[in-house]
Amino acid sequence: MQLQLEAMHTAVIVQSEVTSMSKTESHKDNKFPSKFAVDFVTPLKTQDERGTCWDFATVAVLENSYRQQGIANGWLQEDEFMAISEQAYGAEILRLCAGPPGSPQQVACLIPGNEIWKNSTDGGDVTELMYLMNGLKDNIFPNSICPYIPDPGNDSVCPGEERCSPASTSCTLCPPELAMTTCCVPIHGGENYNMNGEFITSHVMNPEGGHAMTLVGYNDLYRTKQGYTGGFILKNSWFDGIHPALGPMHARGSHSLKYWLDELTDWEEASMCPNSHDPENWFQCGNTDEVVNTRRHGNGDPGMNIPLPIERSITVGGGVESCLSEETELYAKVSLQPLHLRCTDSDFCVVSDDYTYFVRNTTSWGDRMLRMCLFEYNTETKNSTELCLPPMLPQKIAYVLSPVAEEVLENDPDVCGYYFYPYEVLQQYKSQFGNFYVNNFEIEWHPQSFAANKAYFAGLDYSDVEKSTRKQNQYKFLGPFPFARIVDKKDLPSVAED
Repeated sequence: MQLQLEAMHTAVIVQSEVTSMSKTESHKDNKFPSKFAVDFVTPLKTQDERGTCWDFATVAVLENSYRQQGIANGWLQEDEFMAISEQAYGAEILRLCAGPPGSPQQVACLIPGNEIWKNSTDGGDVTELMYLMNGLKDNIFPNSICPYIPDPGNDSVCPGEERCSPASTSCTLCPPELAMTTCCVPIHGGENYNMNGEFITSHVMNPEGGHAMTLVGYNDLYRTKQGYTGGFILKNSWFDGIHPALGPMHARGSHSLKYWLDELTDWEEASMCPNSHDPENWFQCGNTDEVVNTRRHGNGDPGMNIPLPIERSITVGGGVESCLSEETELYAKVSLQPLHLRCTDSDFCVVSDDYTYFVRNTTSWGDRMLRMCLFEYNTETKNSTELCLPPMLPQKIAYVLSPVAEEVLENDPDVCGYYFYPYEVLQQYKSQFGNFYVNNFEIEWHPQSFAANKAYFAGLDYSDVEKSTRKQNQYKFLGPFPFARIVDKKDLPSVAED
Protein backbone atom coordinates (compact mmCIF):
# COMPACT_ATOMS: atom_id res chain seq x y z
CA MET A 1 0.00 0.00 0.00
CA GLN A 2 2.93 2.32 -0.54
CA LEU A 3 1.78 3.60 -3.91
CA GLN A 4 1.79 7.31 -3.08
CA LEU A 5 4.89 6.99 -0.96
CA GLU A 6 6.81 5.23 -3.70
CA ALA A 7 5.88 7.97 -6.14
CA MET A 8 8.00 10.28 -4.02
CA HIS A 9 10.71 7.73 -3.20
CA THR A 10 14.18 9.17 -2.78
CA ALA A 11 17.52 7.51 -2.40
CA VAL A 12 19.54 9.84 -0.22
CA ILE A 13 23.29 9.74 -0.05
CA VAL A 14 24.44 12.19 2.56
CA GLN A 15 27.77 13.56 3.49
CA SER A 16 27.76 15.99 6.39
CA GLU A 17 30.85 18.04 6.83
CA VAL A 18 31.93 20.98 8.91
CA THR A 19 33.64 23.53 6.70
CA SER A 20 36.58 25.29 8.27
CA MET A 21 37.12 28.95 7.63
CA SER A 22 40.32 28.25 5.70
CA LYS A 23 38.30 26.14 3.25
CA THR A 24 35.52 28.71 3.19
CA GLU A 25 37.82 31.34 1.73
CA SER A 26 40.09 29.07 -0.32
CA HIS A 27 38.46 30.28 -3.55
CA LYS A 28 40.36 33.55 -3.14
CA ASP A 29 43.62 31.90 -4.32
CA ASN A 30 42.34 31.91 -7.93
CA LYS A 31 41.33 28.25 -7.90
CA PHE A 32 37.70 29.28 -8.19
CA PRO A 33 35.82 32.10 -9.94
CA SER A 34 35.27 35.31 -7.98
CA LYS A 35 31.53 34.63 -7.84
CA PHE A 36 29.24 31.65 -8.24
CA ALA A 37 25.59 30.67 -7.75
CA VAL A 38 23.70 27.40 -7.86
CA ASP A 39 21.37 26.89 -10.83
CA PHE A 40 17.61 26.39 -10.56
CA VAL A 41 17.04 27.54 -6.97
CA THR A 42 13.34 27.31 -6.11
CA PRO A 43 11.16 30.26 -4.95
CA LEU A 44 11.03 31.77 -1.48
CA LYS A 45 8.71 30.27 1.13
CA THR A 46 8.46 31.82 4.60
CA GLN A 47 8.51 30.19 8.03
CA ASP A 48 6.47 33.05 9.59
CA GLU A 49 6.25 32.88 13.40
CA ARG A 50 7.41 29.29 13.82
CA GLY A 51 10.99 28.29 14.58
CA THR A 52 11.22 26.12 11.48
CA CYS A 53 14.14 27.69 9.62
CA TRP A 54 15.93 24.30 9.69
CA ASP A 55 12.89 22.70 8.03
CA PHE A 56 12.79 25.30 5.23
CA ALA A 57 16.56 25.14 4.69
CA THR A 58 16.40 21.35 4.33
CA VAL A 59 13.40 21.37 1.98
CA ALA A 60 15.13 24.03 -0.15
CA VAL A 61 17.98 21.57 -0.73
CA LEU A 62 15.54 18.75 -1.52
CA GLU A 63 13.58 20.95 -3.96
CA ASN A 64 16.74 22.12 -5.69
CA SER A 65 18.14 18.60 -6.10
CA TYR A 66 14.78 17.34 -7.41
CA ARG A 67 14.62 20.21 -9.89
CA GLN A 68 18.22 19.87 -11.10
CA GLN A 69 17.89 16.14 -11.69
CA GLY A 70 14.49 16.56 -13.33
CA ILE A 71 15.84 19.14 -15.79
CA ALA A 72 19.03 17.17 -16.46
CA ASN A 73 17.00 14.08 -17.40
CA GLY A 74 14.33 15.94 -19.37
CA TRP A 75 11.58 15.27 -16.81
CA LEU A 76 11.07 18.97 -16.00
CA GLN A 77 11.26 22.14 -18.07
CA GLU A 78 13.87 24.68 -16.98
CA ASP A 79 11.21 27.01 -15.57
CA GLU A 80 9.37 24.20 -13.74
CA PHE A 81 9.81 23.05 -10.17
CA MET A 82 7.91 20.96 -7.65
CA ALA A 83 7.19 22.39 -4.20
CA ILE A 84 7.88 19.98 -1.34
CA SER A 85 5.93 20.23 1.91
CA GLU A 86 7.77 21.71 4.90
CA GLN A 87 4.74 20.93 7.04
CA ALA A 88 4.88 17.23 6.18
CA TYR A 89 8.66 17.12 6.57
CA GLY A 90 8.49 18.62 10.06
CA ALA A 91 5.69 16.27 11.09
CA GLU A 92 7.65 13.30 9.78
CA ILE A 93 10.74 14.37 11.72
CA LEU A 94 8.65 14.48 14.90
CA ARG A 95 7.31 11.00 14.18
CA LEU A 96 10.74 9.55 13.50
CA CYS A 97 12.25 11.21 16.57
CA ALA A 98 9.69 9.66 18.91
CA GLY A 99 11.02 6.95 21.17
CA PRO A 100 12.04 6.10 24.73
CA PRO A 101 14.95 7.94 26.39
CA GLY A 102 18.25 6.55 25.21
CA SER A 103 16.85 5.09 21.98
CA PRO A 104 18.92 5.69 18.81
CA GLN A 105 16.36 8.13 17.41
CA GLN A 106 16.25 10.10 20.67
CA VAL A 107 20.04 10.34 20.66
CA ALA A 108 20.00 11.55 17.05
CA CYS A 109 17.29 14.13 17.76
CA LEU A 110 18.41 15.41 21.17
CA ILE A 111 20.24 18.60 20.19
CA PRO A 112 20.80 21.33 22.82
CA GLY A 113 18.43 24.22 22.26
CA ASN A 114 15.91 22.46 20.04
CA GLU A 115 12.43 21.21 20.87
CA ILE A 116 12.11 18.20 18.56
CA TRP A 117 12.48 15.70 21.36
CA LYS A 118 9.57 17.53 23.04
CA ASN A 119 7.37 16.94 19.97
CA SER A 120 7.86 20.50 18.69
CA THR A 121 9.43 21.75 15.46
CA ASP A 122 10.57 25.00 17.11
CA GLY A 123 14.28 24.55 16.75
CA GLY A 124 15.85 21.67 14.90
CA ASP A 125 18.79 20.85 12.70
CA VAL A 126 19.21 20.12 9.00
CA THR A 127 21.47 17.17 9.82
CA GLU A 128 18.38 15.15 10.77
CA LEU A 129 18.15 14.46 7.02
CA MET A 130 21.29 12.35 7.43
CA TYR A 131 20.58 10.74 10.79
CA LEU A 132 17.00 9.80 9.85
CA MET A 133 17.58 9.11 6.16
CA ASN A 134 16.33 5.52 6.38
CA GLY A 135 12.94 6.77 7.52
CA LEU A 136 12.79 9.94 5.43
CA LYS A 137 13.73 8.51 2.05
CA ASP A 138 10.22 7.09 1.57
CA ASN A 139 8.40 9.98 3.23
CA ILE A 140 9.01 13.19 1.29
CA PHE A 141 5.69 14.69 0.15
CA PRO A 142 4.50 17.27 -2.42
CA ASN A 143 3.31 20.56 -0.97
CA SER A 144 -0.31 20.06 -2.06
CA ILE A 145 -0.69 17.12 0.32
CA CYS A 146 0.14 19.22 3.33
CA PRO A 147 0.51 23.03 2.91
CA TYR A 148 2.45 24.88 5.59
CA ILE A 149 0.47 26.04 8.64
CA PRO A 150 2.04 29.29 9.92
CA ASP A 151 0.27 29.33 13.29
CA PRO A 152 2.25 27.86 16.22
CA GLY A 153 0.89 24.67 17.75
CA ASN A 154 0.34 22.81 14.48
CA ASP A 155 3.71 21.08 14.36
CA SER A 156 2.49 17.54 13.73
CA VAL A 157 -0.70 18.44 11.82
CA CYS A 158 -0.80 17.18 8.25
CA PRO A 159 -4.38 16.45 7.12
CA GLY A 160 -3.43 15.12 3.72
CA GLU A 161 -0.73 12.74 4.89
CA GLU A 162 -2.95 10.16 6.59
CA ARG A 163 -4.28 8.74 3.33
CA CYS A 164 -0.71 8.12 2.18
CA SER A 165 0.37 6.16 5.23
CA PRO A 166 0.79 2.42 4.56
CA ALA A 167 -0.61 1.74 8.03
CA SER A 168 -3.75 3.77 7.38
CA THR A 169 -7.04 2.05 6.64
CA SER A 170 -7.92 4.94 4.34
CA CYS A 171 -4.84 4.53 2.16
CA THR A 172 -5.69 5.18 -1.48
CA LEU A 173 -3.72 5.78 -4.60
CA CYS A 174 -1.63 8.33 -3.63
CA PRO A 175 29.59 50.74 15.32
CA PRO A 176 32.61 52.14 16.88
CA GLU A 177 32.51 54.98 14.32
CA LEU A 178 30.30 57.08 16.64
CA ALA A 179 32.09 60.17 18.02
CA MET A 180 32.97 60.10 21.72
CA THR A 181 30.37 62.39 23.19
CA THR A 182 27.29 62.24 25.39
CA CYS A 183 24.69 61.15 22.87
CA CYS A 184 21.62 59.17 23.90
CA VAL A 185 19.70 57.51 21.08
CA PRO A 186 17.93 54.43 22.48
CA ILE A 187 17.53 51.43 20.20
CA HIS A 188 15.11 48.68 21.12
CA GLY A 189 15.32 45.18 19.68
CA GLY A 190 18.20 45.62 17.26
CA GLU A 191 18.65 43.02 14.50
CA ASN A 192 21.80 41.55 12.98
CA TYR A 193 20.73 42.47 9.44
CA ASN A 194 19.67 45.62 7.61
CA MET A 195 16.67 46.17 5.36
CA ASN A 196 18.83 45.58 2.30
CA GLY A 197 19.17 41.90 3.22
CA GLU A 198 22.77 42.20 4.44
CA PHE A 199 23.97 40.66 7.68
CA ILE A 200 25.85 43.18 9.79
CA THR A 201 28.01 43.56 12.88
CA SER A 202 27.81 46.05 15.72
CA HIS A 203 30.09 47.10 18.55
CA VAL A 204 27.50 45.59 20.91
CA MET A 205 26.32 42.08 19.94
CA ASN A 206 24.47 39.54 22.07
CA PRO A 207 23.41 36.00 21.12
CA GLU A 208 19.68 35.47 20.71
CA GLY A 209 19.41 32.09 19.01
CA GLY A 210 20.37 30.10 15.95
CA HIS A 211 19.14 30.21 12.38
CA ALA A 212 19.50 27.86 9.40
CA MET A 213 19.64 29.02 5.78
CA THR A 214 20.54 27.51 2.41
CA LEU A 215 23.92 28.41 0.90
CA VAL A 216 23.43 28.97 -2.84
CA GLY A 217 26.44 31.03 -3.93
CA TYR A 218 29.09 33.60 -3.16
CA ASN A 219 30.53 36.84 -4.52
CA ASP A 220 34.02 37.93 -3.52
CA LEU A 221 33.53 41.40 -5.01
CA TYR A 222 30.18 42.60 -3.66
CA ARG A 223 30.56 45.45 -1.14
CA THR A 224 27.88 45.91 1.54
CA LYS A 225 26.53 49.14 2.96
CA GLN A 226 28.65 48.54 6.06
CA GLY A 227 31.78 48.38 3.91
CA TYR A 228 32.47 44.64 3.94
CA THR A 229 33.63 43.11 0.65
CA GLY A 230 32.84 39.52 -0.30
CA GLY A 231 30.47 37.02 1.20
CA PHE A 232 28.05 34.14 0.84
CA ILE A 233 24.62 34.32 -0.82
CA LEU A 234 21.96 32.63 1.29
CA LYS A 235 18.38 31.62 0.53
CA ASN A 236 16.39 32.65 3.61
CA SER A 237 12.92 31.78 4.91
CA TRP A 238 11.91 35.21 6.26
CA PHE A 239 9.07 37.40 5.01
CA ASP A 240 9.73 40.73 3.26
CA GLY A 241 8.24 43.99 4.53
CA ILE A 242 6.70 44.70 7.93
CA HIS A 243 4.53 42.64 10.24
CA PRO A 244 0.83 43.40 10.76
CA ALA A 245 -0.09 45.64 13.67
CA LEU A 246 -0.30 42.89 16.29
CA GLY A 247 2.78 40.96 15.17
CA PRO A 248 6.41 41.31 16.28
CA MET A 249 8.15 44.39 14.91
CA HIS A 250 10.47 43.03 12.25
CA ALA A 251 11.15 45.06 9.12
CA ARG A 252 12.97 43.17 6.40
CA GLY A 253 14.04 43.26 2.79
CA SER A 254 15.74 40.84 0.43
CA HIS A 255 17.04 40.62 -3.12
CA SER A 256 17.33 38.31 -6.09
CA LEU A 257 20.23 35.94 -6.64
CA LYS A 258 21.39 37.94 -9.67
CA TYR A 259 21.45 41.14 -7.60
CA TRP A 260 24.02 39.69 -5.20
CA LEU A 261 26.03 38.53 -8.24
CA ASP A 262 26.17 42.15 -9.49
CA GLU A 263 24.37 41.17 -12.69
CA LEU A 264 21.52 43.70 -12.48
CA THR A 265 21.06 47.43 -12.17
CA ASP A 266 19.20 48.76 -9.14
CA TRP A 267 16.33 49.69 -11.45
CA GLU A 268 16.08 46.18 -12.87
CA GLU A 269 16.20 44.74 -9.36
CA ALA A 270 13.43 47.08 -8.20
CA SER A 271 11.10 45.62 -10.84
CA MET A 272 11.41 42.26 -9.06
CA CYS A 273 12.31 43.05 -5.44
CA PRO A 274 11.27 46.69 -4.81
CA ASN A 275 11.47 46.48 -0.99
CA SER A 276 8.85 49.21 -0.72
CA HIS A 277 8.94 49.36 3.09
CA ASP A 278 12.64 50.23 3.22
CA PRO A 279 12.87 53.98 4.04
CA GLU A 280 16.03 54.26 1.97
CA ASN A 281 13.96 53.30 -1.09
CA TRP A 282 11.34 56.04 -0.65
CA PHE A 283 11.31 58.75 -3.32
CA GLN A 284 12.75 62.11 -2.17
CA CYS A 285 11.44 65.45 -3.37
CA GLY A 286 11.61 69.18 -2.59
CA ASN A 287 15.14 69.04 -1.25
CA THR A 288 16.18 72.55 -2.30
CA ASP A 289 17.55 73.74 1.04
CA GLU A 290 19.16 72.23 4.14
CA VAL A 291 16.47 71.36 6.68
CA VAL A 292 18.32 69.23 9.24
CA ASN A 293 18.41 71.35 12.39
CA THR A 294 21.27 70.71 14.82
CA ARG A 295 22.84 72.42 17.80
CA ARG A 296 26.20 72.44 19.51
CA HIS A 297 26.48 70.31 22.60
CA GLY A 298 27.93 71.86 25.76
CA ASN A 299 31.68 71.71 26.10
CA GLY A 300 32.05 68.62 23.95
CA ASP A 301 33.54 68.41 20.52
CA PRO A 302 32.65 71.77 18.87
CA GLY A 303 32.41 70.02 15.52
CA MET A 304 29.88 67.46 16.73
CA ASN A 305 26.21 68.11 16.01
CA ILE A 306 23.70 66.57 18.40
CA PRO A 307 20.15 65.98 17.13
CA LEU A 308 17.23 67.78 18.65
CA PRO A 309 14.00 65.88 19.33
CA ILE A 310 11.23 65.92 16.74
CA GLU A 311 11.14 69.36 15.13
CA ARG A 312 8.54 71.14 13.06
CA SER A 313 8.69 74.42 11.20
CA ILE A 314 6.41 76.08 8.66
CA THR A 315 7.61 75.49 5.13
CA VAL A 316 9.16 78.57 3.59
CA GLY A 317 9.22 78.89 -0.16
CA GLY A 318 6.69 76.17 -0.88
CA GLY A 319 9.19 73.32 -1.30
CA VAL A 320 6.37 70.80 -0.99
CA GLU A 321 4.99 71.94 -4.36
CA SER A 322 7.55 69.82 -6.20
CA CYS A 323 6.29 66.75 -4.29
CA LEU A 324 2.73 67.48 -5.40
CA SER A 325 3.54 67.85 -9.08
CA GLU A 326 2.44 65.33 -11.69
CA GLU A 327 6.03 65.12 -12.92
CA THR A 328 7.31 64.00 -9.51
CA GLU A 329 4.52 61.46 -9.22
CA LEU A 330 5.42 60.12 -12.67
CA TYR A 331 9.13 59.85 -11.80
CA ALA A 332 8.37 58.04 -8.54
CA LYS A 333 6.10 55.59 -10.32
CA VAL A 334 8.61 54.85 -13.07
CA SER A 335 11.37 54.50 -10.47
CA LEU A 336 9.21 51.98 -8.56
CA GLN A 337 9.59 54.01 -5.37
CA PRO A 338 6.82 55.03 -2.94
CA LEU A 339 6.15 58.78 -2.81
CA HIS A 340 3.12 59.27 -0.54
CA LEU A 341 3.54 58.17 3.08
CA ARG A 342 1.17 57.83 6.02
CA CYS A 343 2.03 58.11 9.70
CA THR A 344 1.61 54.90 11.71
CA ASP A 345 3.06 56.03 15.07
CA SER A 346 1.41 58.95 16.88
CA ASP A 347 4.52 59.47 19.01
CA PHE A 348 6.31 60.91 16.00
CA CYS A 349 3.71 62.25 13.57
CA VAL A 350 -0.01 62.71 12.94
CA VAL A 351 -1.95 59.50 12.30
CA SER A 352 -4.68 60.70 9.96
CA ASP A 353 -5.77 60.22 6.36
CA ASP A 354 -5.75 64.02 6.09
CA TYR A 355 -1.96 64.07 6.42
CA THR A 356 0.45 62.91 3.75
CA TYR A 357 4.20 62.79 4.29
CA PHE A 358 6.92 63.25 1.68
CA VAL A 359 10.61 62.50 2.26
CA ARG A 360 12.71 65.61 1.78
CA ASN A 361 16.12 64.21 2.69
CA THR A 362 17.94 61.72 4.86
CA THR A 363 21.28 62.06 6.64
CA SER A 364 23.41 59.18 7.91
CA TRP A 365 23.82 59.38 11.66
CA GLY A 366 26.38 56.85 12.87
CA ASP A 367 25.94 53.15 13.57
CA ARG A 368 23.50 52.69 10.67
CA MET A 369 20.95 55.26 11.86
CA LEU A 370 19.21 57.82 9.66
CA ARG A 371 18.02 61.34 10.35
CA MET A 372 14.97 61.75 8.09
CA CYS A 373 13.32 65.07 7.31
CA LEU A 374 9.91 65.23 5.64
CA PHE A 375 7.12 67.47 4.48
CA GLU A 376 3.99 67.02 6.59
CA TYR A 377 1.19 68.02 4.21
CA ASN A 378 -2.42 68.56 5.28
CA THR A 379 -4.54 67.63 2.28
CA GLU A 380 -7.56 69.54 3.66
CA THR A 381 -5.95 72.87 4.53
CA LYS A 382 -3.14 72.59 1.95
CA ASN A 383 -0.70 73.69 4.66
CA SER A 384 2.76 72.17 4.83
CA THR A 385 5.14 71.72 7.74
CA GLU A 386 8.73 70.50 7.82
CA LEU A 387 9.25 67.55 10.16
CA CYS A 388 12.57 66.04 11.19
CA LEU A 389 12.56 62.73 13.03
CA PRO A 390 15.18 61.87 15.65
CA PRO A 391 17.97 59.58 14.44
CA MET A 392 16.77 55.99 14.30
CA LEU A 393 17.36 52.76 12.45
CA PRO A 394 15.54 52.29 9.12
CA GLN A 395 13.74 49.32 10.73
CA LYS A 396 12.22 51.75 13.25
CA ILE A 397 11.34 54.35 10.61
CA ALA A 398 9.46 51.61 8.73
CA TYR A 399 7.07 51.45 11.71
CA VAL A 400 6.74 55.23 12.02
CA LEU A 401 5.81 55.85 8.38
CA SER A 402 4.48 53.55 5.70
CA PRO A 403 3.78 53.99 1.97
CA VAL A 404 0.13 54.30 1.00
CA ALA A 405 -1.30 50.92 0.07
CA GLU A 406 -1.50 51.57 -3.67
CA GLU A 407 2.24 52.37 -3.82
CA VAL A 408 3.42 49.27 -1.97
CA LEU A 409 4.93 46.89 -4.52
CA GLU A 410 5.39 43.36 -3.23
CA ASN A 411 8.62 41.44 -3.69
CA ASP A 412 8.22 38.49 -6.04
CA PRO A 413 8.89 35.35 -3.95
CA ASP A 414 9.80 33.46 -7.12
CA VAL A 415 13.06 35.41 -7.37
CA CYS A 416 13.52 37.34 -4.10
CA GLY A 417 14.33 36.07 -0.61
CA TYR A 418 18.15 36.00 -0.78
CA TYR A 419 20.46 37.56 1.81
CA PHE A 420 24.18 38.40 1.81
CA TYR A 421 26.43 37.07 4.57
CA PRO A 422 29.81 38.88 4.41
CA TYR A 423 32.94 36.88 5.21
CA GLU A 424 33.92 39.48 7.82
CA VAL A 425 30.54 39.20 9.54
CA LEU A 426 30.92 35.43 9.62
CA GLN A 427 34.39 35.74 11.15
CA GLN A 428 33.16 38.09 13.88
CA TYR A 429 30.10 35.96 14.69
CA LYS A 430 32.20 32.80 14.77
CA SER A 431 34.96 34.24 16.95
CA GLN A 432 32.49 35.78 19.40
CA PHE A 433 29.73 33.17 19.50
CA GLY A 434 31.12 30.05 17.76
CA ASN A 435 28.90 27.22 16.53
CA PHE A 436 28.99 27.91 12.78
CA TYR A 437 28.94 24.96 10.42
CA VAL A 438 27.84 23.93 6.93
CA ASN A 439 26.23 20.64 5.86
CA ASN A 440 26.52 19.26 2.34
CA PHE A 441 24.00 16.67 1.10
CA GLU A 442 24.21 14.56 -2.04
CA ILE A 443 20.69 13.49 -2.99
CA GLU A 444 19.53 11.15 -5.74
CA TRP A 445 15.86 10.96 -6.79
CA HIS A 446 14.35 7.82 -8.29
CA PRO A 447 12.86 8.31 -11.80
CA GLN A 448 9.44 7.34 -10.43
CA SER A 449 9.46 10.52 -8.35
CA PHE A 450 8.74 12.59 -11.49
CA ALA A 451 5.32 12.94 -13.09
CA ALA A 452 6.98 12.95 -16.51
CA ASN A 453 7.60 9.24 -15.99
CA LYS A 454 4.11 8.28 -14.86
CA ALA A 455 3.54 6.23 -18.01
CA TYR A 456 6.27 3.87 -16.80
CA PHE A 457 4.73 3.55 -13.34
CA ALA A 458 1.05 3.10 -14.14
CA GLY A 459 0.16 1.89 -10.66
CA LEU A 460 1.21 5.11 -8.94
CA ASP A 461 -0.88 8.21 -8.27
CA TYR A 462 0.91 11.37 -9.40
CA SER A 463 -1.95 13.82 -8.77
CA ASP A 464 -0.24 15.61 -5.86
CA VAL A 465 3.10 15.71 -7.66
CA GLU A 466 1.36 17.42 -10.58
CA LYS A 467 -0.54 19.80 -8.27
CA SER A 468 2.71 20.85 -6.62
CA THR A 469 4.60 21.38 -9.89
CA ARG A 470 4.39 24.80 -11.51
CA LYS A 471 6.31 27.38 -13.52
CA GLN A 472 8.68 29.82 -11.82
CA ASN A 473 8.57 33.46 -12.90
CA GLN A 474 11.41 34.39 -15.23
CA TYR A 475 12.72 37.93 -15.84
CA LYS A 476 14.73 38.94 -18.88
CA PHE A 477 16.13 42.44 -19.31
CA LEU A 478 17.38 43.76 -22.62
CA GLY A 479 19.21 46.71 -21.08
CA PRO A 480 19.48 48.75 -17.87
CA PHE A 481 15.92 50.13 -18.20
CA PRO A 482 13.65 47.30 -17.02
CA PHE A 483 10.62 48.32 -19.09
CA ALA A 484 12.37 49.43 -22.28
CA ARG A 485 12.63 47.45 -25.51
CA ILE A 486 14.23 48.17 -28.88
CA VAL A 487 11.68 50.28 -30.73
CA ASP A 488 10.51 48.80 -34.01
CA LYS A 489 11.20 50.98 -37.02
CA LYS A 490 7.50 51.21 -37.86
CA ASP A 491 6.84 52.76 -34.45
CA LEU A 492 9.44 55.50 -34.82
CA PRO A 493 8.34 58.95 -36.03
CA SER A 494 8.89 59.43 -39.72
CA VAL A 495 11.31 62.01 -41.04
CA ALA A 496 9.48 65.15 -42.13
CA GLU A 497 9.91 65.88 -45.83
CA ASP A 498 10.35 69.43 -47.13
